[in-house]
Amino acid sequence: MLSVELAIVVPASNAVSDPSSGELPALPRVGASPRQVRAALRPEHHESFDRALRDALEEAARELDLGPVHTVVEHWRRRAWITRDREQHRRIVREAVEELTGKAPPEDASTRASEARL
Repeated sequence: MLSVELAIVVPASNAVSDPSSGELPALPRVGASPRQVRAALRPEHHESFDRALRDALEEAARELDLGPVHTVVEHWRRRAWITRDREQHRRIVREAVEELTGKAPPEDASTRASEARL
């Protein structure tokens, strides 16, 4: 005898709540829109995201291929996750620089400067 179970399907949000971060909206999930990704980024990343997205949109229009847009949105979606906790992100970047170069970055080096060394 076959058993049939009913399931209730509800639309899933493309974002995950992060209660520890009151100042930023929910973290975006795979498939999030560019708007959702931008909203989840720290304000200091908005300009770079906007520039990368505009470049990808121009390329997509020329080549009739949305691949570059998807690549940019996914890159920045991941960046929103990685940079959510500033102190943890700074610590991880510093550790990566030290691991790759054999030398820790100066204590007063910004995370951006340390990332540039990677």
